[in-house]
Order: sequence, then structure tokens, then C-alpha cells
Amino acid sequence: MEECPSGLRSTPGKRVYVKAYRGFESHLLHFIYIFLYIMYIYSKRTIKFIEEVKISTKEILIREMNVKVHGNRFWNRWQTASYPISVVIYNTHRRLGYFNPDFYEMGFHECLIHSSKEQLRNIIRHELAHYMMFIEYEGLVQPHGPEFRAFCLKLGWGEEVYRATTALEGQSDFESEKSSIFRKIQKLMALTESSNKNEAEQAMIKSQQLLLKHNLESMDVVDDEGEKVYLKRILKQPKENAKMRSIAKILETFFVNTIYSRGSNTTYLEISGSAINIEIAEHVAEVLHRELEKLWEQAKKQHIALKGMTAKNSFFLGVAKGYCIKVQALKKEYQSDVMNGLMVIEKQLIKAKEIIYPRLFSSKSQANFCPTSSALGEQMGRALTLNPTVSASKQSGLFLT
Repeated sequence: MEECPSGLRSTPGKRVYVKAYRGFESHLLHFIYIFLYIMYIYSKRTIKFIEEVKISTKEILIREMNVKVHGNRFWNRWQTASYPISVVIYNTHRRLGYFNPDFYEMGFHECLIHSSKEQLRNIIRHELAHYMMFIEYEGLVQPHGPEFRAFCLKLGWGEEVYRATTALEGQSDFESEKSSIFRKIQKLMALTESSNKNEAEQAMIKSQQLLLKHNLESMDVVDDEGEKVYLKRILKQPKENAKMRSIAKILETFFVNTIYSRGSNTTYLEISGSAINIEIAEHVAEVLHRELEKLWEQAKKQHIALKGMTAKNSFFLGVAKGYCIKVQALKKEYQSDVMNGLMVIEKQLIKAKEIIYPRLFSSKSQANFCPTSSALGEQMGRALTLNPTVSASKQSGLFLT
């Protein structure tokens, strides 16, 4: 038996099991479309805005909906279960707001920071109505059907509420701010597949240094609200497993934090950091999602005795270990100023994690271990090259469907 760290998890608090939305394909596709591309924002300004939204939410729940509120939770009308008041801010999708039943979460567009108080409250009312419809009907009614409208009218909310979450014009802020840094790094990573070992290693070093330089320059450009930290959910599985842990470990070499976050009967892999780091890490994750399975098939052909989940899980974790050892070894080629910059970035990532996840707990899981499979995985991990393609983002659906 080997004790394997399974990372950190967010603590969503006590959850009450509620059946997921089902039965309406248009509604399901709508939410898949939103969550494929959404990226959450954390900064001094957005954190302050989240608290303002929570205050308004509690006032609406108590004064207009006659609902009992305690702390950051509210009770259903039967007083039999409580639900979290969870708020996130984003700017990578054009809708002004949404309700995510998987996390009992309400999302609001960053532009609402500059909206009038009444406009913001109408968006909050709209998303609270979705929340209540989910609790009341367990997702068995159309999201904007007659029940939704009747619920709003019963509370004296008119068209300005049940038609509140309109789409913004033009591209999202993130799309308009995309940097060419990704393509530069992509070209370097393509060279890591070179048969020339020296050329491949130098390309890998240069790609890491370029990404490091970009991060240091980004830290110098900080406005009054402070540096923005982004978060994105890129994996959705019934539960955390060795493959997810292997992908997470490798992604951390691309200057992002990784967290396992639990939704309703679901575990997500969340990555946080700068916007460009997340973009690169997401593409790398897609490559790894396919490549790990290919490597495992190769390993079984080399060693026909390798069978079962214990061997497969040990192999995946071995690949991550081998790849990380290679990255650490290549750091010996860095100049002292680059190493100093790397330490600064690592400290910033720790601060970013504390901002996004003020309360975290870590845990360790025990699992059966196959030393032969692990050693073979480590060997393949040392030789692993990652070349994410631009078109990979089009495949993101495999993580969230």
C-alpha cells in the first residue's frame, strides 16, 4: 500500500442532495455552452462586489421572498433544508447572469459592477427565481416556462425581472484581450518533439522561460483593483481518480494552481492563475487526457503482465512523477535571475490560492500500488512531450459534457 496525496479540495459546506436538471435538451445545451468557456475573476474589486451581491441577495430573500436566512445560507419554504448563497464573477461569457445547479451557484458578469443598483437587483432576483424553481420542481420544468413567470409575478416582479439576463453585445472581454504569447509558446512546445534531444530540451526551457517572463511582466502592470486572478473548471468526473491527479500534477508546472472541487455527485478539476496560464494549461490538459491513455496502451504492449486498475493508476501517477522530475532537472539550466523570478511567481500562486479558497483542507488517499507499472510510467513521463494545438480548445466539450 502507498499513501498518495490527493491534493486540496474546496469546502462547499453542507449540501443537500437535489436532483440535477433533466429532460430538456435545449436547457442542457444552454448550460454546457456557458460552462465550456466561462472563467471566474478574483481581485480586490470583484471580491468587494461579491460581498455587495450577497448583501443584496439576503435582503431580497428576507424582505421580498419571506425566506429565512442564516449566515450565507437560506432555507426552503418548508424549513426542511438549507442552501448556500454562493456568488462568482466572470467576464468570459456574454450573459449577465446564470444559476449553476451543480454548485448551487449564482454567477454575475463583471460589467454589473458599473450598473445601477436596481438593474443589479433585477438580475439577482432573476437568478434567485431560477434557484427557487430548481428547489421547488427539481429541474422538471422549463427554465423560463410558465411556472418561472408565475413565480416572478407572484412576488410582484414584472418583465424587468423574468427577462433580466440579456446578452451583451460583441466579444467577451477575455476574447478581446487574448495575447499572442500562447502562439509563441506553442511553437516552442512543438519543437520539444524534435528527435534532437538538445534541441528539444532547449525548446522546453525557452517555453518555460517565456511563460515565466510574461508572468513577471504581467505582475508589474497592476491597477488600483490589484492583480486579477482567474479560475476555470476543466474536468468533470463522477469522482477524483489517478488520471485526474496525474493531469493536475503536470499542469502545476505551467504556473497554475489545481484544486479538486466537488459539485452534486461530481468532482471538477479547477485551475487558477493568470488568464494566459489557464489557457495554456487547459490545452495541455486536453493533450494529456488523450496521451495518457495512449501511453498506457503502449505500456501494456511492452509488459503484457500489466493489468487492472491498480497497475493503470500507478502508471498514470508514475508518468506525472517522471515529467515533473524532468522539468525540475531542466531548471538547472536557468540563470539566477530566472530562478528568482520563478520563486516570485510561486509565492504569487500561493497568495492567489488563499484569495480564491480562504478555507481549504487537504487529504491523503491510500491506494494499492504497482511498482513495476509506476517505474514504467516514470520512464515514459521523462520522455513525455506536450504540444497543445490551437484547435484543442474546440474539443473542450469532452471535459464538461
